Amino acid sequence: MSKILILDGNSLANRAFYALPVMTTADGKPTNVLHGFMTMLLRLLLEQKPDYWVVAFDKTKATVRIEQYAEYKAQRKETPEALKPQFDFLKELLTDFSMPILECADYEADDIIATVTSMAEKREWEVQIYTGDRDALQLVSPYTTVYLTRKGISEVDAYTEAALYEKYQLSPAQIIDLKGLMGDASDNIPGVPGVGEKTALKLLWEYASVENVLENIEKISGKKLQENLRNNTDKAILSKKLATMIYDVPLEIDLDKFAYRRPDEKIFAAALDKYVLKSVTRIWQEHHGVGVENNSTAQESTFEPWPLQELTTEEWVLHLQKWNNEKTPLTLAYANTEGNSHWANITGWGIAVAGESFTLAWTEVDLEVRRAFINLLEDPDVPKLVEDSKLLYTLLLNEEITMQGVAMDISLAAYLINPTRSKFKSLELVKEYIPGVTGFENLGEEASALAQVVGSYKETLEELGLNALLHEMEEPLSPILAQMEKQGIAVDVPMLEEFGQNLSGELKRLEEEIYKDAGETFNINSPQQLGHILFEKLGLPPMKKTKTGYSTDADTLEELRTSHPMVEKILDYRQLSKLMSTYVNGLLAQIREGRVHTTFQQTVAATGRLSSTEPNLQNIPIRLELGRLLRKVFKPTQEGWVLLSADYSQIELRILAHYSQDEVMSESFFLNQDVHTRTASEVFGVPMEEVTKDMRRKAKAVNFGLVYGLTEFGLGRDLGVPRKEAKDYIEKYFHRYEGVKRYLEEIVVKAKEEAQVRTLLNRLRRIPELRHPNRVQRQFGERIAMNTPIQGTAADIMKLAMLGVAQAIEPYRAHLLLQVHDELVIEVAPEELEVVAKIVREEMENAFPLSVPLTVECKSGPNWYDMENYFFAEDQQE
Repeated sequence: MSKILILDGNSLANRAFYALPVMTTADGKPTNVLHGFMTMLLRLLLEQKPDYWVVAFDKTKATVRIEQYAEYKAQRKETPEALKPQFDFLKELLTDFSMPILECADYEADDIIATVTSMAEKREWEVQIYTGDRDALQLVSPYTTVYLTRKGISEVDAYTEAALYEKYQLSPAQIIDLKGLMGDASDNIPGVPGVGEKTALKLLWEYASVENVLENIEKISGKKLQENLRNNTDKAILSKKLATMIYDVPLEIDLDKFAYRRPDEKIFAAALDKYVLKSVTRIWQEHHGVGVENNSTAQESTFEPWPLQELTTEEWVLHLQKWNNEKTPLTLAYANTEGNSHWANITGWGIAVAGESFTLAWTEVDLEVRRAFINLLEDPDVPKLVEDSKLLYTLLLNEEITMQGVAMDISLAAYLINPTRSKFKSLELVKEYIPGVTGFENLGEEASALAQVVGSYKETLEELGLNALLHEMEEPLSPILAQMEKQGIAVDVPMLEEFGQNLSGELKRLEEEIYKDAGETFNINSPQQLGHILFEKLGLPPMKKTKTGYSTDADTLEELRTSHPMVEKILDYRQLSKLMSTYVNGLLAQIREGRVHTTFQQTVAATGRLSSTEPNLQNIPIRLELGRLLRKVFKPTQEGWVLLSADYSQIELRILAHYSQDEVMSESFFLNQDVHTRTASEVFGVPMEEVTKDMRRKAKAVNFGLVYGLTEFGLGRDLGVPRKEAKDYIEKYFHRYEGVKRYLEEIVVKAKEEAQVRTLLNRLRRIPELRHPNRVQRQFGERIAMNTPIQGTAADIMKLAMLGVAQAIEPYRAHLLLQVHDELVIEVAPEELEVVAKIVREEMENAFPLSVPLTVECKSGPNWYDMENYFFAEDQQE
């Protein structure tokens, strides 16, 4: 997901001016705003690493609002003389810094920010807004976080939807209602006399909006308050309108032009020198200057590609044979031009080889060259260095070529060094150590560039202690994943089509029932039309508003589920619609010769977990019966074979028991008890046999929630219980599970000291959020510190298990097909099921030693749905 930073220029400049003492250049130019603003900007660049950014300024008075209310901002004091010129100085400096600037006559910077935010959200970008103006809180959304300056501009509070609700118990859309009632002295928005923030909040908690408050004046307690509301109805409506940001500023805006790019070093240095910004210059040189990238040890500031040799076929063959005989380390670069890698032909992709300070590029498919090159690729003693080995394995498997001898997968190395990074293409990997590289002319340049940075990656891996993880886990796993992708999993197409038809029928039935409940037909997928039906026609209480009207998101509908029968039908309709579009139509479009071939990603999840894409077979919604039924269409690729599922039982809680050495939790696993039932027994103080389903459900939420740093607020929301009750559960839990409490506290303390955590197998996750000046960000960092060692260790153990299973079942008629979180799916010939199941269980349970036993539950069946527990002969004898 791309990230855009949007800065409120006027607000932050004002904050900087009053936060810092007046500074001047030798000729008297005031510069305190420049010092404060640029220091903040460079810190944001270092911490947030935006893909896009822009700063918005007021250009003229807010004519649009002054026309609505002549007194708007009329009380504002004259801009201080030392501040006035600094706006122009700042804009000049930002221009030299290559920072995009937006201004629009008659409109405020707020309106520009709202317009850009709306455009960015349509692209599903992450939006961060930095301002001192609380009006911006109306822009908070699942995509947008507003950072409000708290002390000068060095400290900020982050407002997500959850943080905003925790502070005010309001939705973002209700911020304008708050301003409508209480007004805003800083903007001279009148509001209702006698209504302050406390009263306004109480009114909105009960009536949700200004309009509803005014419609229910007679029900509001307090004659004076009723009188003030009745006499100032127009002011309240006007105030709300004045506080509402405008989303269609008449300005040509191209988001792509806001892409972050480094400034011209000489121009920016001259600008900093002009205003004598020595501290800003030092920060830039230390963290952002040429030769500095992510605080790594940079090698060179310029890139000199090795020469590309033009060779005849005979010369090609001789060089390939020479490299093969001498076991020369080679760096490979390749490009696939045929689209889907699972069936791309070798004629549709090119390859280049870098070795001995020069490069060779594959220009045509010559049989003799091809044979020599395949020998080199398949020789395990010839070290290969490559950007993405799994993709190359996949392309070569299409030609029945099995590459061996990968000495370094550079993308995996970069991922282990920094698992939160999002870009792993060759250019990004090279820029890590050779700043200033903008692109490659050909594959030969790419190969030589990769060859030149391999040494730096090796040094960093050694320094961080990540060599074993790379060479003994991640790299050996890549060919296994490539083979799993190549194998695919078979799909029963007629059954999938029938499933789709049944789904269509169910959707049609639900549609008709919804129309009947509504008393009219409408577009169920339109939030505006649905909002009209629910909140205006049926009169349900609106929970929150969006920029375009009433919110009808999942959280809102869940809260209204019991308010009207139609709401539950809409929720069901949405779930079935997603099943239809994503998993029926989506799968049908991706089937090739009766199979779907997912792609397993090793460099996506920061915890080390694998992810699955195109199609995503890890996120089939199995909590729904129809979602579970969808698994019925997946079957073995070999006729007459069966599927075997092997699933770790509560692996994360077992790892928590290992880390915490909690006696009660450990005992549960040694006695093979149901840990959630045991927890319920401990928390609710009843014998295990008297634990109800509801008690177990709550205990399960506590068990998993606390590992993820869930607060009493979050637990209460998830369980649908009051916050006080959720707090009571947590306190009782920690009273009985003292070891868990101690571990969670200690891991956070240690993580704060080191700004990082490690898994049991030494996987690294840096957590800069722990040292963030913003409290919400620090709390987020604490949750990462609690969860990553556990979830990351679970991912590591699964990867070790996959390595063991793949090797152990190789002699048998069995293939690994899928990895779904803690589960492996394998196809196996029926006559070898018993031996293969035993091997799989043994490999998984013994993948890595913990202080408590790892257990694996196996099932088998003709498809992924119709699976029954597999009972081993030795277990039955016991």
